[in-house]
Amino acid sequence: MSCVLARLCADSGGGPEPARLPIRCRGRLCRRGLDLTVIRHLPLFESLEPDVICTLLGNSPAEFHPRQSLLFQAGDPADAFFIVLSGQVKLFALTENGRESIVETVEPVSTFAEAAIFAGVYPIAAEVVEKAALLRVGARGFLAGLRANPAVARRMLGSLLHWERRLAGEVRRLCSRSPLERVAELLVSLTPQVSGETVVILPMKKLVIASRLGMEPETLSRVLARLREFGVHTRGRTVRVEDVARLHALCTPPPGA
Repeated sequence: MSCVLARLCADSGGGPEPARLPIRCRGRLCRRGLDLTVIRHLPLFESLEPDVICTLLGNSPAEFHPRQSLLFQAGDPADAFFIVLSGQVKLFALTENGRESIVETVEPVSTFAEAAIFAGVYPIAAEVVEKAALLRVGARGFLAGLRANPAVARRMLGSLLHWERRLAGEVRRLCSRSPLERVAELLVSLTPQVSGETVVILPMKKLVIASRLGMEPETLSRVLARLREFGVHTRGRTVRVEDVARLHALCTPPPGA
């Protein structure tokens, strides 16, 4: 069973073109309100100064996409990568039997498809799950900026390697967890409480959650049913937890494990 969670957020894709808003950077804050202190926390930009980020972003437009908008398909030329400012995007591939396998769900503020611009094609597809504002960063200008400043390219590469090692550790940890532990960890992550009763709303459809957690939808349903004995009651996307501390206990390995 794959551990796709580690790859770490009503119009159809045939509708009108997404609305666009040009964003030009000036110092720490873009004219259209893009806070560069937030952008600098992204793995791709964390080692860079605001002025350098502004140069690399150039006049990248902000695009506003409705639900179910297809951004690109596997095999399309990779002419841009994206920064999710709001909403949610899923990255997915189609299996041999035509089923959709979700590789990752991307939420604010995160980047996706940045590696694809170096390869030249998108290896998987991307679709908007919840209406989204995306910053579309053109590959040509971004790569030209890196070629013109090799020192910046090296610093960016160092940041990406650091995050890749961190991600690899997360992959090993998550893939060692049972389905019950994965679901418990997801629910715990949705509330700041450490004890007591609470109600949480699942941030996406159960089908998406199952794929993101690396399990079949039927397995997720069985896990949610089993969690009733731990005081977890699910109705649609609403989950009532009688005692968050019991969920924390499910996520904590026993001493010596």
